[in-house]
Amino acid sequence: MPWRKRNLPWTLALLLPLACKEPEAAAVQNRAQQAQSALGEARVQLASGQPAAALNALKRAATAAPDSAEPFLLMAEAHLMNNNMGAAIMSLKQAEALIPGTDPSIQKQLSELYRGNGNTQEALTILVTLRDSGLLQEKDILDLARFQAREGQIEAAFATLESVLRDSPDDPEAKAVEAEVLLMKGDELLAANLMDKLLQQNPAHTAARLLRARYFLVSGVPQMAEADLQAVEGKDAQRADVVTLRARALLAQGRAKDAEAALKALVDAEPQNAEALAWMAEAVLAQGRRADALALVDRALTFRPRLARGLYVRGRAQEEAKDMKGAEESYRFALSAEPRFAPVHSRLWRLYLQTDRKVDAFSSLERMLNLGEASMEEKVALARLSAQLQTQMARGMKLIDEALQKEPDNAEYQEVKKSLVSMTPKPKKKPSGPVIIRGGR
Repeated sequence: MPWRKRNLPWTLALLLPLACKEPEAAAVQNRAQQAQSALGEARVQLASGQPAAALNALKRAATAAPDSAEPFLLMAEAHLMNNNMGAAIMSLKQAEALIPGTDPSIQKQLSELYRGNGNTQEALTILVTLRDSGLLQEKDILDLARFQAREGQIEAAFATLESVLRDSPDDPEAKAVEAEVLLMKGDELLAANLMDKLLQQNPAHTAARLLRARYFLVSGVPQMAEADLQAVEGKDAQRADVVTLRARALLAQGRAKDAEAALKALVDAEPQNAEALAWMAEAVLAQGRRADALALVDRALTFRPRLARGLYVRGRAQEEAKDMKGAEESYRFALSAEPRFAPVHSRLWRLYLQTDRKVDAFSSLERMLNLGEASMEEKVALARLSAQLQTQMARGMKLIDEALQKEPDNAEYQEVKKSLVSMTPKPKKKPSGPVIIRGGR
C-alpha cells in the first residue's frame, strides 16, 4: 500500500537507535553476568579457605562491575584470611567510597581492623564519630565504653556510658560495664559491691560473672574465679571468652592439664580461633612441652600474625630457654600490636629489673595498675620502686598500706613502708618564739 511505503523511513528511523542500543544492553548484561559468576566463584573459594584464588576472582568481578561495592567487601575478607591487614583496610575504604553516605557496618569493620592492627586511636575515632551521629546500637555503645576504659580514657568511658544509663538507669549490661570501668579506675570496693548486687538480682548474668571472675583472678583467688565461671550455664558456657577465662583460672591454680582439656574442646570446635590456640599453647608450655607450645603459637600466628597473646607465649617460651633478648623482642612486638596487653607488662617489669632498668620496670608496673590488672605482688613492687626512684610517693604509700591491711605482719611489706616513710619529705616546722619585726628608721 502507498501509505505504508510512505511511513517506512519513519519506522527505520525509530528502529535504528534501538538496533544501536541492543549491543550496549547486551554488553551490560554480559558484564553483570561475568561479575555474578566471579563473585560466586570467590565465595566458594573463601568458604574452602583459598584466599588467593578468591582474590583473583574478585579482581575480575571488580573489573566487570566497577561501581559495585560487593567485590571490595569480599576482598577485605580474603585479605584478612591472607593475613594482610593493610590491604583489608584499603579494600573496605574502596567499598565505602562506592556507597553513598556513611555505612555504619563498614565503619565498624574498619574500626575492628584498626584495633586488630594496633591502631587503637583510629579505631576509637571511628566509633566515637558513629556514636555522636546516632549510628551505634546500645551493645556497640557499651563496647565503646569498655574499649575507652581499657585505653585509659576513664572519663570518656563514663560519658559514653551515660548515654545508655540516662535512658535505662538499671540496664544490667550497662551496669556491668560501669563496674568494669570502676575497676579500671581503681574503685575496687564500689565495683565489687555493684558486681555482687547484679548477681544477686540475676545469677545468670554472664557479663557480671566474667567480670567478677577476672576481679578474683587479679586479687589472687583463682578458686573463686573458677566457681563463678562454673556457674555460667547453657550456650554461654561454651563461649570462647568463658572457656579461655576458665583456662586462665585453672592455670593460675597450677592445673595446666585441666586447662588444656577445656581449651581442646574449643579448638576442636573452632580450629581457626587464634586466641584459643594461643591459650592452649600457654597451657601446653606450663606442662614443659615447649616444642608443642611453639607449634601451637605458629598455628595461631598463621591466622593472626600480630596476635598479642601468641607473641606473648612465644616470649615465655624464649624466657624458659634463657633467651632473654629474644623474649624481650617478642614482648615488644606484642605491645606494638596491643600496647595495653597486661600479661606482657607483667613479664617485662621482671626482665627490666634483672638488668637494673628501674624506670622501664616502673612504667610497666604503672601500666598494669592503670589497667586494673596489677596483682598484690606487682602493687608492692611498684611501691618499692616509688621509694627507690622517689616518685609518686603518695600513691606508693597507698599501695603498701593496702598490702599491709591484708598482711600486717609481712616483713617485706613493712620494709617497703619504712623506705617510703624515710624518703617522704618532712614538713618544715613552723618557727617558734617571738617574731622580731625589723623596720627602717
